[in-house]
Amino acid sequence: MSRRAAGPPITAPPAGPPSPTGAASPSQGAGTRRSRRDAARGELVEAVTGAFPAAPIGRHQRRPIAVVTGATSGIGLAIAQDLSRDHDLILMARTQSDLDDLAVALRQHAGTRVRAVAVDLTDDEALAHEVASLRLPRLDVLVHSAGVEAPGRVEELEPAQWRSALNLDLVAVAHLTKLLLPALRVRKGLVVMINSGAGHRSFVGQALYCAAKHGLRALADCLREEERGDLRVTTIYPGRVDTPLLRRLQEDAGQEYRPAEYMTPDSVASAVRVAVDMPQGAAVEDLMVRPSQLT
Repeated sequence: MSRRAAGPPITAPPAGPPSPTGAASPSQGAGTRRSRRDAARGELVEAVTGAFPAAPIGRHQRRPIAVVTGATSGIGLAIAQDLSRDHDLILMARTQSDLDDLAVALRQHAGTRVRAVAVDLTDDEALAHEVASLRLPRLDVLVHSAGVEAPGRVEELEPAQWRSALNLDLVAVAHLTKLLLPALRVRKGLVVMINSGAGHRSFVGQALYCAAKHGLRALADCLREEERGDLRVTTIYPGRVDTPLLRRLQEDAGQEYRPAEYMTPDSVASAVRVAVDMPQGAAVEDLMVRPSQLT
């Protein structure tokens, strides 16, 4: 079952799974995994304090509300940092302690209100319970950033690997969107899905990841047409991004990791910001972001 952070829900003022098999090397011990998690937690507050400055908000202005999944690492963390400038946040991830660290840092640095929701997004009942407990009358932005990658050729992948990855990368996205649609429609809100170049192309040894991302692309396209006139849907297709996930995958594969060749997570957050800041009469529907190779 999920664990819910203490504290009041974010409400409007009155009107006026464990990593899938194949994502990590079997030779990694529990001590290595713990050290990685501890290092990531130790860097969390430092990363936030180096984020963007908070935007001034007047005493009587209502901050829009944004939900961000996968908020404690990589791209999701960068998006949460950026949106904290002018949004109140509901952050979703698996680990309560990481969420609590991030919430404290964002409150102190940006003055934003933060609700931390520790939940397994693939647990349908727990996710529905958490969303209901939020009692959201409205929602301005929903960003789907949580995801996993399970490399392997079709002949190597087992059914359990397919189900585990697709549950998080696709089914959970559809389920959470469904649960939040009523609140999004109130604000004619924005749904942002963080996809990948794998949503447009296919690669040897990445059958599962490409299938998930092609499915996510179709989900976004269908949702956009179903809800056109009621809300906006944006898909971001980043190229390779310097994230803990990519570093771990390449190290496990015995490949040299060259972060200078990749985009930073802040670059993807900037792309999300483009969609968020569009006037309501316009929409960014698909946005590809690639390393410029200028550095």
